[in-house]
Amino acid sequence: MKNTIKIAILSLMTVPFLASAQKKTTSLDFGLYLGGSNYMGELTKGNMPLWGKTKLAGGLIARYNYGPYLTFKGTALYGQIEGSDKNFSDDPYRKRRNLSFKSDIVEFSIQGEWNILGYENTRTSYAWTPYLFGGLSVFRFNPKAQFNYIAGLHDATLQAQDGDWIELQPLGTEGQETTKFNDKRRYALTQVSIPFGVGAKWQLNDHWAFGIDYGLRKTFTDYLDDVSSVYVDNIIVGGASGPMAVAMKDRSQEVGETPFENNDLRGNSGTKDWYMMGGLTLTYRIIGGRQPCFNF
Repeated sequence: MKNTIKIAILSLMTVPFLASAQKKTTSLDFGLYLGGSNYMGELTKGNMPLWGKTKLAGGLIARYNYGPYLTFKGTALYGQIEGSDKNFSDDPYRKRRNLSFKSDIVEFSIQGEWNILGYENTRTSYAWTPYLFGGLSVFRFNPKAQFNYIAGLHDATLQAQDGDWIELQPLGTEGQETTKFNDKRRYALTQVSIPFGVGAKWQLNDHWAFGIDYGLRKTFTDYLDDVSSVYVDNIIVGGASGPMAVAMKDRSQEVGETPFENNDLRGNSGTKDWYMMGGLTLTYRIIGGRQPCFNF
């Protein structure tokens, strides 16, 4: 994964030099993005997402074509991600941990595209090109998990919330902002990520273009899924955030397993979570573009 990032960055660094040698044929395209979103973290396995858990994603896209080799792109995208230990029921630890989450993702990004073959956006050229892209995104997430009330296990005051989707960040499920961990702040729900990936696009005629891309998002948080470090004592978590925090931090007893002890591993704080989006684009040129040449 690190090598992939380095290659993408080095490739994009060459774009200004390539673009400067070309005649500028600027244009502005605007359109729609439709595809899917997924994630990698504590509730997946290894360095791969669960493809069967891909959710619908979509939004808006704008492209400013600055010559044949360089395109600047802005996107506003919405997607969803989710994960669950129940997807790995053959793993005894995952079965016991029994954690799950879902989250909306709202992302705004600015990216650069290196059009590897050059891109002539006219009908006469029938242009197409593969491209590499990278940039910077600001995204908003909010992990939630569904609460299932069990009489005798959970505090009776929680019965009315049976079946509700509970926001996890305010609960401080790993002891954030408790008296014992006063310096451990709750993670921010608005964060920065680095999007990078590959794609291809085709000019259908003088105005319409079609594309496809797939991009990873390197984040700087390990809490897309609200799982990162260790279990914290019930008294500490419950004293700060109430009985719902106790119920959601350790869900082992819901499946008849032994509860975890204080400081038992809950996640892997040495790695950060990732999310990804891939899909199709359909754009319409609203300004500029190269005029087609006449043939005699």
